[in-house]
Amino acid sequence: MSSDQSLKTKGSDEGVSSKSSSSSKIAKIKKTASYDPAFAQHILDHGIYLNGYGPGEESEEDDMRPSNFDDIDAKLRKPRPSLSPSRFQRKDFRNFTRENIAALSESDVARTVFPAIIGRKKIPCSSNIEFNNLAPLTDGGLSSCRPDYYEGSRPADLNKLVRNEIEKHIVPSSDTSRPCLPNFFAELKGPDGNTAVAQRQACYDGALGARGIHKLRAYVNEKTALDGNAYSVTTTYSGGSGSGHLTIYTMHPTASKEPDRELDYRMTRVRSFALMDSIDTFRAGATAIRNAHEWAQEQRADLIQAANDLASSAVPQTESQPLPILVDSDSLPTSDSVDETHR
Repeated sequence: MSSDQSLKTKGSDEGVSSKSSSSSKIAKIKKTASYDPAFAQHILDHGIYLNGYGPGEESEEDDMRPSNFDDIDAKLRKPRPSLSPSRFQRKDFRNFTRENIAALSESDVARTVFPAIIGRKKIPCSSNIEFNNLAPLTDGGLSSCRPDYYEGSRPADLNKLVRNEIEKHIVPSSDTSRPCLPNFFAELKGPDGNTAVAQRQACYDGALGARGIHKLRAYVNEKTALDGNAYSVTTTYSGGSGSGHLTIYTMHPTASKEPDRELDYRMTRVRSFALMDSIDTFRAGATAIRNAHEWAQEQRADLIQAANDLASSAVPQTESQPLPILVDSDSLPTSDSVDETHR
């Protein structure tokens, strides 16, 4: 995105600029942030649709869902042994509710509450990192996003030539050691947080993630890159006394009907949970988000493997080049990707 620019003129011979010269003023490019009420309209104007929004009132909800919505929903519902009644007991739920009630700020939620929801894992992740290395998502008028939490892949996992070629779409930070190809995000709020802002932030995060996945899919096979499926997940969680609401969304690209842009991006709610309601609701919500971030990891791994194979073979792109598809909802992640305690 464009940096702040200043317009200056030379002063008089004595080094004093003319008071009447308007060109001596510093002109700054204003960026729209997610806390700005104009943010939602800005992204809608550029084809980035919040959950429930579409290009016209005639749009049906099902038409805006990704083609693999049912498969993702089934994956999120798959039981996890670590959250079974024999392992996650009432005392564990009481500990969670105490931590959630005690959380007085967003940082408290991030430090003590969210880890209990998403569980222990060995997936590359970062928190509160500015995405300052990506090409603008719209017209350059948005501030860089800074997800409260995101997951991606180790940069070394993706062929360096591929990584360098599409860097501005998949390497989010100028600190290039941070996880790349992000496709799982969480935006967190404390008891005084604004849930509408959280949703806007999650939408922005998810659109950047979906764009990056699409860019790498197009590298593998441009003809089949746009398949109507979602490969990115974005979530929100509001903590604190009287709250505890978790929502899980997908984000996927679609062909735009506007002549000035190639793609639109659609946010679709998959599931939501009031985690403080009961131990069963907590189990269901924690199951869903843990399954969701493992599913997102699987999508990255399959796509990176396809891209690496193509780069290594140096074979020109053809229609026969395979693309990874949604993993079967009954499959489990391998043990080297996630701790057994996280299952």
